[in-house]
Amino acid sequence: MARASPSDQRMILDAALAEYHAVYGLAQYRLNALDRRIPLIGGLLTAFLGSVPVLPEPTQLLALIAVPISLIWLVRTTINHARSFEDALRRIEHQEHLINDRIGADVMGFQRSHPSKGSTVGGRTGRESVIAVMIAAGSLLMVCWVMSTQVISDPRMTGGMSLMYAGIAMMLIRPFLGWRTYDYTAQGRPQKNK
Repeated sequence: MARASPSDQRMILDAALAEYHAVYGLAQYRLNALDRRIPLIGGLLTAFLGSVPVLPEPTQLLALIAVPISLIWLVRTTINHARSFEDALRRIEHQEHLINDRIGADVMGFQRSHPSKGSTVGGRTGRESVIAVMIAAGSLLMVCWVMSTQVISDPRMTGGMSLMYAGIAMMLIRPFLGWRTYDYTAQGRPQKNK
């Protein structure tokens, strides 16, 4: 294979740096979502649930259905952000290796030498955000169940709501288990460089 000319090498390096900056921007977006937007949405759901006792009875029932269903979205969104953050971090690491190889010197290495690399999907921020959202979702689901037993007088309806809450709990646990075993390399992307 012929060695690339200096101008070709420069174009390759420029392209790698451009991708590095673009992926770094994506990582910042995912980090912002995990740090700020997700907790804000969880807080809004909690505040909305707190208003349920003052709502008219039919609206209480709707709220006790809507909040748990929205928890599915909250958990899945948080996990998706954490996985995408992991993808971006691993791609940044890959680009650091590629750039260092092209230059022939160890000039970039933040992600490939980061202390939390590979310890959890999405790093420390991803782990903390997902666990916090899971705890909040579980707590809100439990509060909804308790409130439903106080709001609904028909035992069949209470049983049906309990089954719905159990189903939602399973829908919250399933993506969490998938997140814990997520592997960037298993998704057909670049191998992790050691």
